[in-house]
Formats: sequence, C-alpha cells, structure tokens
Amino acid sequence: MRQVPSLMFVLYVACAVCKAHIAHLEFTPPGAHPVSMPRWDAMSRAAYAASRDHSLWWFTVESEAYTNGAGENVTADDADRCRRAFRYPRTFGRVHTAGLKGDAGFCAQCDVPYCARHWRREETGDEGTTLCPLGHRR
Repeated sequence: MRQVPSLMFVLYVACAVCKAHIAHLEFTPPGAHPVSMPRWDAMSRAAYAASRDHSLWWFTVESEAYTNGAGENVTADDADRCRRAFRYPRTFGRVHTAGLKGDAGFCAQCDVPYCARHWRREETGDEGTTLCPLGHRR
C-alpha cells in the first residue's frame, strides 16, 4: 500500500520581477481544516462546511488566472501531483503538470513566474495573448 502524504501543503508563488504574490495554493489533508480558514468570510465558511468531505484532501487556489473560492475536495493523487509539480527547482514544465489554469504565472520560456502587472497585452490588441517581460507569448 502506498503511503499518502499527511502534511499540509501551503505555497505562495511570487513574481520574479517585483516579488508580488501571484498564487496561493493550499492542500489540507483529510480530517484537518485549512490554514487560511480564519481569514474566510461567513459565506466561504458555509460553502466549506456544506462541501467538505473529510475523507478527501481539500484544495484551495487563488491566482491571477483562477480561483476556486472556498476550495474543493480532491483525491490524495491530485494532492501528490501538485506537491510534485511545485518541488524545487520550479520550472514551467514541472508546474504545468499540476494542470492549473495560467500555470501559476510561469512563462514557458523563462521558467519563472510573473504577476499580472508584468504580463502585458500584445500590441495587436488580441485579448487572449499576453507577453512576459522578455516578450515570450503566453
């Protein structure tokens, strides 16, 4: 039988240029409460109480590209996949395996994350295309 990691996983991703927080990811093991819970408003607490399955991991993500509100139940395999994706050294290729929308701000060519302020719209005006500070397309 495979041993399931039992430690909480809390991660802040910072912009490579200005060090602003880009993403906050938190995995809470079965039976525990999220570290960020004391900061939640009443609506988030109610959503958590209604949705939480204490036999599963709880995943909360906030980033410039995606947020899942109070969080969601995930399997131990999902938690382990994200834990592996954010191990050092963090690279786009590794972080991309987590399957997060926006890849936590990482540039595929630079291998570092940037905040929304440093990702800029391409001059063509195409809303779907942004460029990193070095001009790489997202």
